[in-house]
Amino acid sequence: MTRRRSGAVSLLTAGLLLAAVLQSPARAAVTAAPTLTITPTTVGNTFTVGQQVKLGFSTDASAVNWTVRDAGGTEVAKGSASGSSLNGQLALSVSTPGWYQTDLTAVGADGSTTLGGTDFAVLTPHDFSTSTDTRIGVAGALGFGSTANPGLEAIPLMANGGISTDRDEAFWAAAETTKGVIDFPQRYKDYKAALDANNVDFLNILDYGNTLYYPDEAPSTDEQRAAFTRYAVAAVDQWGTEHTTYELWNEWNLRDPNGAAKASPENYVALLKMVSAAVRAKHPDVKLTGPSLAVINDWQGWFTKFADLGGLDYVDAVTIHPYVQPLDPEASVTYVNTIRSIMAAHGSTKPIYISEQGWATGTNPSAVSEPAQARDLVRGSLLAYGNGVARYSSYNFMDSGTDPSNVENRFGLVRNRLDSRGALVPKPSYVATAVLARQIDELPLIGQTRFGTNGYDVAFDAGGGQSVHAVWSATPGLVNLAAPAGAQVQITDLYGATTTLTADAGGHVWVSAGPDPFYARGAITGVAPSNRFALSVAPEIAGDPATGTLTFTNPDAVAHAFTVSAGGAETSGSAAAGATATAAVSYPAQDSTGARTYTAKVSVDGQAVGLVSTTGTATPPLSVSASHVVNGSGKDLLRFRVTNASSHALPVAGLDWVSGTSSGTLLAGCTIGANATREVDVPITLSAPSTWSASLRRTGEADIKASGTLVPVSAATVAKRHTVKLDGVIDPAVARQPAIALEGTGTPPVTGWGGPGDLSGSLWLTHDDQNLYLSAKVTDDVFSQPNRAGNIWGGDGLQLGMTAGAPGETTQTQEIGAALTDAGPVDTWRWTPTNAAGVPPGVQAKVVRDETAHTTTYEIAIPWSTLGFKALDRLLSTTVVINENDGTGRRGWLSWGKGVAETKNPALFNAVRLDPAAAR
Repeated sequence: MTRRRSGAVSLLTAGLLLAAVLQSPARAAVTAAPTLTITPTTVGNTFTVGQQVKLGFSTDASAVNWTVRDAGGTEVAKGSASGSSLNGQLALSVSTPGWYQTDLTAVGADGSTTLGGTDFAVLTPHDFSTSTDTRIGVAGALGFGSTANPGLEAIPLMANGGISTDRDEAFWAAAETTKGVIDFPQRYKDYKAALDANNVDFLNILDYGNTLYYPDEAPSTDEQRAAFTRYAVAAVDQWGTEHTTYELWNEWNLRDPNGAAKASPENYVALLKMVSAAVRAKHPDVKLTGPSLAVINDWQGWFTKFADLGGLDYVDAVTIHPYVQPLDPEASVTYVNTIRSIMAAHGSTKPIYISEQGWATGTNPSAVSEPAQARDLVRGSLLAYGNGVARYSSYNFMDSGTDPSNVENRFGLVRNRLDSRGALVPKPSYVATAVLARQIDELPLIGQTRFGTNGYDVAFDAGGGQSVHAVWSATPGLVNLAAPAGAQVQITDLYGATTTLTADAGGHVWVSAGPDPFYARGAITGVAPSNRFALSVAPEIAGDPATGTLTFTNPDAVAHAFTVSAGGAETSGSAAAGATATAAVSYPAQDSTGARTYTAKVSVDGQAVGLVSTTGTATPPLSVSASHVVNGSGKDLLRFRVTNASSHALPVAGLDWVSGTSSGTLLAGCTIGANATREVDVPITLSAPSTWSASLRRTGEADIKASGTLVPVSAATVAKRHTVKLDGVIDPAVARQPAIALEGTGTPPVTGWGGPGDLSGSLWLTHDDQNLYLSAKVTDDVFSQPNRAGNIWGGDGLQLGMTAGAPGETTQTQEIGAALTDAGPVDTWRWTPTNAAGVPPGVQAKVVRDETAHTTTYEIAIPWSTLGFKALDRLLSTTVVINENDGTGRRGWLSWGKGVAETKNPALFNAVRLDPAAAR
């Protein structure tokens, strides 16, 4: 039977006015900030290529500013107009397929601002009306009666998004409110009629209890099962079998484990057997699926018992829910394989459906970012198809709420009806799903292959010698796609933008493969890693151009001319035979911040053969920070810093600050120079832990905020000013200073510590304008350092933990070590911050061992530039660890302060005050 579903359907008007919005804090304003409410005039702000994009809103602002960015973070439109001239609608000339976010700023006559925004999609037209493809589904929640229900206007969005099946419910308890009378509510009939009208199939979940018959959720006796079975038969009578599939229960093995049925496979199979017999007797063509297995607890044992009891005999397909959030979907492949192996052991080859899988977005620690949700759902779908799964339903279509910290609120492909960014407006995952549907519609699977370390290629047969390859790699890198020389290969990114490449004389095109899948369509015969091209872009500061380099490695015996198109401009170069060449690239300045994707198209000898990309983050030009410092007399100060990292001066309206009961405004009407920092000190008195906060104001823009913790210092170790000569001999001026003693202070203590002659030592800290110096003389009866680089902590050596300010005021630590290795060299290493791990720049160390005296002398110079804080701040926190290894492995350590060896906790460091007076 031909299955019909339409993609070219008219979208219903939402008719919803959504209260918006994020207001900037009032600062003694005499008038209210302007209003700004998002009111979509096209349901879900979803448009097709060639259709005018119009974004609805309402405001009483005198002016409205807007910036539109694509999924790669690139600004595609921006502007400003009076609120009255826009008349509640922002018209945009955006026609490239993709997902777009729009930031709006409503500006009042007095300069006050209200921030808001919305999102929209541009999809390529695609006619699904005759498609028989049922692989892509979604949990719709149309059977619910709350704000978790997206409403009938969502169904055309499903269809236009290429979603073939709605997994939904028509609950028993709602259908049978009078014992013996089963009548499904009209709202169920209405959504089924709307699904039919939009040619979306129905996966109907037969589920849950009815207190007319028993108090628990799940039936546990034959009498209760018979009552449920009458409901199941009535459901099939009502909804039929054409374009409707049925799933018995939802996650029986997880729900109601303390009820009478105990979530057991025995009770489930007993119900399944009765329902199957009854519905098949009346409707022999029914498709009944189960057990809707939640992959949690002892799910393997549960499913094995289900199969042992004959459960597989009563279903037409096996349904599972292999959630792995926040892990990537590759982690769920083993679940599918395990289910299939259990089925095979019981002689079953029936289809497997993933009837739920999803990734929630938001601020909850287990949530993922919205771009990650998009790529995970697409990769999850492709992995399922590549592993022989017949259907894949994502959970769910619409966010069920608006609380970003509540995981259950944020699984949707589109935003909640009450979301301040607009009812049903698309998240990136909606567009990514729609693109997947357009790419593989009715194309049979060829198979799945792997490449490189973490690369995947799921291929589909497009007919006529053509194929579509969905390609991604968890480890980003370049791949070559093999195709006949001169053949065209169409590359489509995750959000639908398309680039056409032409295979070179060797039969290849090159594309960057990363976590986001891309689609390649053409006469493609293989995918393999390559190093032909590479793109690198320096860290971008918003407001300045992003600059980088395209590298071309030419393995051929002839030279090649090449052109790089990036950022709207072209640069050219030439690569000699067997040589590597580079070309500079530049991307226009943008005021917006956040994640960026940079792309360059490479033409070699006049033919476009490569699409190379990399990612980065654009950071704001202005930043605010503050730190607890002391002056030369030891007086506590709060030092505020405003840094402009851009290449042009920027005005600020003022810096509002609060510390304890004190507050004020600094830098009013000031201009921060290009690549400059302005510092201002505020005297503070600390008797107990406190907090500070600051808000940097810029006219017509969002405030830049910062906050932190302050901790009083009761007793600080004083470090005098002295430049240490790194010669392996403690400087006389240093030796005259009070020493910090190390003796038996390890936690836990050094195993078998035999007293000071076994391991002990003295430390001194000094400083100058360039460096912090550590001098140490350690007595150690046996010296052993068999390790190198990042493993020197396991042998005799020294480690320092350092932070700015008082102990506990920051979690950003610098952990640096030095050791004389058995191999001869002195190794230095930095362990934290982890993104800067490696040999620490500028650190110098001299370590000398005296075997006669059994002493090891350390002199270490650590540049303030490496530490990221200044000598003039005069306050830092430090701990020092001396590790012990007598040739049989690490025995323990001695430490001054804690927070590195026994646990990573900078609050346990010791406070150090830098005295400007010279050591004498």
